[in-house]
Amino acid sequence: MNVKDLITRAGAGIIYILVILLGVLGGRFSFLAVFGAILGVALFEFYRMVEKDTSHAISKIFNIILGGLIFLSVFLYLENINSYALPVMILVYMLILIASAIFIQRSDILHGIIYSVFGQLYITLPLSILMLISYVYQYNLGEEGYDWVLILAMFVFIWVNDTAAYFIGTLIGKNKLIEHISPKKSVEGFIAGIIFTLLASLIFARLFPEFSTLFWVGFAAVVALFGTLGDLFESLIKRTCTVKDTGHLIPGHGGILDRIDSLLVAVPAAYLFLILFLSF
Repeated sequence: MNVKDLITRAGAGIIYILVILLGVLGGRFSFLAVFGAILGVALFEFYRMVEKDTSHAISKIFNIILGGLIFLSVFLYLENINSYALPVMILVYMLILIASAIFIQRSDILHGIIYSVFGQLYITLPLSILMLISYVYQYNLGEEGYDWVLILAMFVFIWVNDTAAYFIGTLIGKNKLIEHISPKKSVEGFIAGIIFTLLASLIFARLFPEFSTLFWVGFAAVVALFGTLGDLFESLIKRTCTVKDTGHLIPGHGGILDRIDSLLVAVPAAYLFLILFLSF
């Protein structure tokens, strides 16, 4: 990679981080706007990728709109504004898919439905759970409303894990992690990513002592492990679809989906860890 490409990649990465920080630290409406936009772009990239070789009967625009409405419905539910919107949106989505299967006369209609639902499970559901995590934290303190601490921690842990794994893997990585899925990932990089993420968790334990050191270490380990799994899973999807990147929105990094792939699997695992830890 030449100097110009390196500068471009670094600059784009900084802008991406600033946008994420704006969405996380700017409050609940900023979160809704930024991650709603990320959701829309990620869904667009996913559905464009899976229909690269053949068009599907169910429109990606339909899936993007319904995914956005479901995401908004989760926000309305958490804000105690409307508790009916979420089940209504899910029901409407399912009814439209069922109607498509009945009335659209195409032999590949079932494939279209499978791709549609998988996109929502893969992208919309984790980002909705991410929003849920920001409210669960406050509820367990007997308060209500949005809080950014755990969301910020998740992104920092993912960034630390990815960065450490990349640089250490590049420098000393000799043993491939899972070569047939991601040839560039090494066992050495994987271990380094976990270690540096655990070190980062100790910093969060000092900055936010309302959670114990044990919690932060466990939370970081879960995010790093499942984040790596999310990265590998997206690599598998891209290999299956024979694409290098899901998009070109972020120069030197690919698309939005390439940047949030670790997050999509880490979020459900982190939420499960959170509710289990807080239940004891």
